[in-house]
Amino acid sequence: MRSLRIVSLIATAALLSACAGQQGSKVNLPEKGNPEYFKVRDSMADEVYVNQDAAKLNWVDNIRRIYIAPANTSRTQIIQPHNVSASDIDAWSMDDIEDNVLQNKFIKSMTQALELDNAFHVVNQRDQAQAVLHSRVIAIHPYEPRSVVEAGGKGGGAVTMSFAFIDPSDEKVMIRLLDSKSTDDIWAFHNIDDGKTALDLIYESWGYQIRRSLLFLQGRLDASSPAIQLKRQK
Repeated sequence: MRSLRIVSLIATAALLSACAGQQGSKVNLPEKGNPEYFKVRDSMADEVYVNQDAAKLNWVDNIRRIYIAPANTSRTQIIQPHNVSASDIDAWSMDDIEDNVLQNKFIKSMTQALELDNAFHVVNQRDQAQAVLHSRVIAIHPYEPRSVVEAGGKGGGAVTMSFAFIDPSDEKVMIRLLDSKSTDDIWAFHNIDDGKTALDLIYESWGYQIRRSLLFLQGRLDASSPAIQLKRQK
């Protein structure tokens, strides 16, 4: 029943619901079709894969120290809105300054979420960690052309990310998740002086869900677990 408990947690608590009706980014995760990974059916996230070793070996039980790797933005796509005019086609982009703000907000928000009530300790050195959290910003989806936003329109959109928990002893991916989260201010990069921006809230939401997921897996959280199905890939 351990494997069912793992997938129940990941499917119900690991990430937020995917955004409906948005223009998506075509992504194939490496675990898709790999028989070493179970695929979670009816997950709240877009896709969830659990390594069969994580299901069998109680891998997460002793995790307390986590290293958060910088978010990978090297291949981030900017998914342009529909019906973008020629003058707007290249207007949405992420520059180096915005990337730096994104990285700082990501580490700060995830650390705050994971360390709430001393649940986990985020370490500064990878070799001190019992688990490593990797992430990749796959796509940013603005819902409106930049000209509309600059004219006073709403700057809503979504972020699509993947998260992976890595076993630092052998670098194996134990759990990987893919999901999208929407916001009414997708380009909040420059609001550095604000206490909380839309970008902070996105990362905090994912961080609190991941924290809750790990606590439940470890039996440190009293939470009901609805029936979840595991699908063995062929």
